[in-house]
Amino acid sequence: MTTINLYQDQQREEMLNGTGKMNFSIIVFIAVFAIILISFLGLKFGSLSIDKKNNELKIQITSESGALSGKQSVDDVIDTQTRLKEVKNNLGAKIEVNSVLSDISKVVIPGIVFSSYTQTDKKVLITLRTSNFDSVSKQVFNFKQADFASSVNVKSLSRDTKGIKCDVEINIK
Repeated sequence: MTTINLYQDQQREEMLNGTGKMNFSIIVFIAVFAIILISFLGLKFGSLSIDKKNNELKIQITSESGALSGKQSVDDVIDTQTRLKEVKNNLGAKIEVNSVLSDISKVVIPGIVFSSYTQTDKKVLITLRTSNFDSVSKQVFNFKQADFASSVNVKSLSRDTKGIKCDVEINIK
């Protein structure tokens, strides 16, 4: 009878088992390599896409900046709007000199002569002259009773060779 070398069969069996393990390792390696390669390519194309969008935005910003430099700058526009708002506020608060003088002329009594008129904001300072104190008191009373005046103050009252001189401050409503 022939002798059977069992030892060789065992080696062969180990080699076949080792080949199966090696095939599985190669498949795992190829799969991991493919995942890494796909990830790298995805990142590369994503990076190119982002760079393209970034360049488009830079071009758009440059063109918009050029369009703004051709017009007034934003600060000039804001400054102009602020000035217009202040002008509108001043126009609303400004007292019309003609209407104030017209209102004052309606309450002036005979014998009163105005020598000066000064207006600041909503205050009017009038210097008047007359021949007696009675006329001054009647005129101040008329100013206090007038609809256009919120308050009337006599700032100074003096007698000189020309008669009575009186400075009256009227606060306009």
